Amino acid sequence: MAMAILVADASRPHPVVDPRVAERLAALGVTRIALLSDAVGTGVVLEGWAFDPADIDDAVRAVYPDGAEGVRTLREVGLVALARTAEGRR
Repeated sequence: MAMAILVADASRPHPVVDPRVAERLAALGVTRIALLSDAVGTGVVLEGWAFDPADIDDAVRAVYPDGAEGVRTLREVGLVALARTAEGRR
C-alpha cells in the first residue's frame, strides 16, 4: 500500500475533502484519507493499494485547489509491521 502525507502550516487554507475531491483521489488510487491537525498545521494522509506516489502532484492540487505553495509532501520511505511474540506477552 502506498502512502503520502501532505503537511501545511496553519496559515494555509484548510484542505478540501468534499465528494468531488474524494472522487478525484479515488481515480488516483487513494482508498483512505486521514486528516490530522494541531495548532501548528494540518496533515493529510493519503493511502491506497493502487495509489502511485508519482501522481502526488495531482493529489495535492485536488486537496489544496488554491495552490500547493507551502504544502510539504512526505513520501513513504519505509513501512514496518510489528507483532508481539509469545515471549513478549504478559
